[in-house]
Amino acid sequence: MTSSSGWSRRSGPAIRASRSRSSRAVSNTTRSSSPSNSSPNPIVMQRTFAVVTDSTSDLPAEWRERYGIEVVPLKVLFGKETFRDGVDMTSDQFFTRLAASSSLPTTSAPSPGEFAEVYRRLAKDHDGCISIHIGARLSATAEAARVGAEAVEGFKVKVIDSQSVSMPMAFLCRVAAECASLEEQAMIGTMLDVKPLLLVSENAEIKPVERVRTRSRAIPRMVEFFRSEQPVEHVAVMHAQAADEATSIAAELRKELPDLEIPVGQIGCVLGTHTG
Repeated sequence: MTSSSGWSRRSGPAIRASRSRSSRAVSNTTRSSSPSNSSPNPIVMQRTFAVVTDSTSDLPAEWRERYGIEVVPLKVLFGKETFRDGVDMTSDQFFTRLAASSSLPTTSAPSPGEFAEVYRRLAKDHDGCISIHIGARLSATAEAARVGAEAVEGFKVKVIDSQSVSMPMAFLCRVAAECASLEEQAMIGTMLDVKPLLLVSENAEIKPVERVRTRSRAIPRMVEFFRSEQPVEHVAVMHAQAADEATSIAAELRKELPDLEIPVGQIGCVLGTHTG
């Protein structure tokens, strides 16, 4: 992914919502014979498959631990220095450095070899995995995952181009992790139509819904826009060092949907490079 790949820079909270409709996610299957050896996930005891994503999913740490989801980091480059998103640099560290930097950072996708290493490790304990990634129009990550999967024999990998980014990807990962089989996982593209409020269009281009002159007007407008999009099944509020505002937005949304879990989180380093 390059730093100029159709992304728009913006700050403050963003609401991510998804509805139950037709699919925009695209799957790519690498087939081979499955190993007989398997070790059950400590949370989902009967599962013999894994879920993999990349760091642009902004996957909540709680979900990562609960479901045992593997996260492959993209990289952020400040000049000649390279940092793995969420590993060598946290999002708070990123935004602090970004504010002090005289030039914008760039980003890069994981290599096929990095994906192959993850898949080989998972193959020791699982029959297969589903690998859900940032939209191919935004990054070369999904293609790197596909090439990496082809290099691993005896392990079935389904690569999903989510055609999205951030929490919509995380919701797909959670749905996949809760499925009972690899085949059911592959059907997530037909179960969810992921539609962020700050819009990732159907051809995976990031576009503003509209322009609002002040932040004080922007927050009520986001909530108003959300109401017009109901019914929804999944909602998250993401921010770039605007935790108080994000929490306020989530509180307003919970009034509309009191029974719905609404995670609040900060976007990661790679996404922050382009939208923070």
